[in-house]
Amino acid sequence: MRLALIHASRLVALTAVFQAFLAFAPPPALAADDPLVLAREVEKYYAQVQDFSARFEQVVTRAHLPDRPATKTGRVYFKKPGMMRWDYLEPDKVHYVSDGKILWNYIPDSKLAYRLDVRDSELFYALKFLFGEGSLEKDFAVSAGEPDAEGYRVLVVKPRTSEQNFQELRLLVEKDSARIAGTVIVDPAGNVSRLKFLKVSTQKLPEDGFRFTPPADVQVEDLSAPAPQNP
Repeated sequence: MRLALIHASRLVALTAVFQAFLAFAPPPALAADDPLVLAREVEKYYAQVQDFSARFEQVVTRAHLPDRPATKTGRVYFKKPGMMRWDYLEPDKVHYVSDGKILWNYIPDSKLAYRLDVRDSELFYALKFLFGEGSLEKDFAVSAGEPDAEGYRVLVVKPRTSEQNFQELRLLVEKDSARIAGTVIVDPAGNVSRLKFLKVSTQKLPEDGFRFTPPADVQVEDLSAPAPQNP
């Protein structure tokens, strides 16, 4: 159960930053079809956007139930450096909040909150290029994927080690520009999460929205703490 919760927290947070941030950057000049050139154009997006918010729709197709996709909706917020907030509203209320140091997963109906130190997680490794401490082409294997069904060019981003909690990220790039039109993330179990964003805003966001204090009646589990040893 503990490992499953750690995986879920990191995967959703990773999806939030990768998918949301890439989707809302201003379109630069047309990038070449070379995947490394395209990856460099993607990195330029991060230098141009500081804040955004949007509605999101997420469709998760599970490997063991491919004919029963799960649809989730809510709002996402992002602010540099590394601050993010996901408010899942349907079908269940679940919140992921990070101030760039700590990631919280809060489940109101269960009165539970899980705390994770971002820097000690694979999440920080996966996102360090976003914080100016790495790059896509140096920290990940990037390649060109097969064209998407909707005609987008596909940039495939894979971890260079097998220890990360995602198998690959696909960036769907418009044919006539380097704008990211959508993203797909595949986890090690073969589950696929595809997101799209609606009513995007890049207006400045207050930092208070990225801080979380557990309510007094909520049980808190620190996922950064070492697991108890059996006697």
